[in-house]
Amino acid sequence: MTRPVLVTPATVLPVTVDEVKAALRIAVVGEDGAVEPHDDDGLIETLIQAAVDHYSGWNGTLGISLVESEWEQKFDSFSQILPLLVGPVLSIASLAYRNRSELSTTINDSVYSLKTDAAGRSFVRFANAFILPSDLYEDEAVLVRYKAGWPVDAGKATTPADLRTAIMMRVQLHYDEAATGGSTTLERVEANLLSKYRRFSV
Repeated sequence: MTRPVLVTPATVLPVTVDEVKAALRIAVVGEDGAVEPHDDDGLIETLIQAAVDHYSGWNGTLGISLVESEWEQKFDSFSQILPLLVGPVLSIASLAYRNRSELSTTINDSVYSLKTDAAGRSFVRFANAFILPSDLYEDEAVLVRYKAGWPVDAGKATTPADLRTAIMMRVQLHYDEAATGGSTTLERVEANLLSKYRRFSV
């Protein structure tokens, strides 16, 4: 099994610049009620992305996807169960394999299903009646593409509130000099907010 590879990144961030500005109380609201641009908007967006990168993806501290994105994993051979390492998994986009002649065959989704165990780890489970192909290419013969992360609804991420709050706290630690004095407390609160999501990690 190879490490997961990001194929299609998320289209939005889990929190917006305006939401962070409001949380840090640096937002300026115009007469029309809209949040006005700020000199630090670019910096804040960079800090949000840095927080997302810190938590998410195969190399992230949580090993999860914060917003719906597509991932790819390769396996040298078939087994009854193929573990998917980035969660939470939403769906399997496709499953295919290469034979010794390097010809690719897509497997019908009627012979496998997506399962998730009590620890939140997801995997492909083949039906008992399905005969696992054996005429495989020498390595990385089996390819699974899947969608992981919380869905985007009406152009907005549905990432849970505790994860969104943790991201904003991490941005605050790097943006607000006044927050550095209470960094120990903020980091402890951040850890508490994230603790239940560590079950997705392998």
